[in-house]
Amino acid sequence: MKLREIKHPHILLLFTITTFSIAFISCRDHSKDKVTPTQISLVQLLVGDGTSQFRHVALGMDLKTVLGAEKKIPDEKDSNYLYYTLPMDTLYPDSVYEHADTLNNFQIAYNFDQQKLTDIDEDVFVATDSAAAALKLKLADYFTTKYGDGTVNGGSTIWKIKKMAGKTAKVSLSDESEEYDFGKLSLVYYLED
Repeated sequence: MKLREIKHPHILLLFTITTFSIAFISCRDHSKDKVTPTQISLVQLLVGDGTSQFRHVALGMDLKTVLGAEKKIPDEKDSNYLYYTLPMDTLYPDSVYEHADTLNNFQIAYNFDQQKLTDIDEDVFVATDSAAAALKLKLADYFTTKYGDGTVNGGSTIWKIKKMAGKTAKVSLSDESEEYDFGKLSLVYYLED
């Protein structure tokens, strides 16, 4: 059969393009595609799944280990400090390079002394103070379940985590929304003598 004899050559063209497209797509390297959805809770995104003190790290770790635990290159880095701004994406938690909305993100500062992690500061920004209050309750429930009752000190609630090399590891949670035009929570993990 000759091409001139085909009554509808556009169908042949469409079939050829479709076949080529399917072959091309199936041969692509999919390793760089966006991560598949993995829904996690906001608490899990912010503090981890509970297997470590904070996300995938713990106080006392060295800088190299902490660097390897975060999936993103730090926004700022020096020998005693790592800083990250991350999007609050609970559907695609591994999409750390996505744009972080100014009113829906969290920032983590890891601070080191003599190459050991001594404190972790996490600031969580949400659109409203009521959203911050609701999230604070969820975080407080998580810490109380994990570490027992916390003590209230000013505007912060503090939980004792454990003793480490003669110091007590603690976590402090406070709502700083009143000082801003949006919701802001402050979470600090630290060592105290």
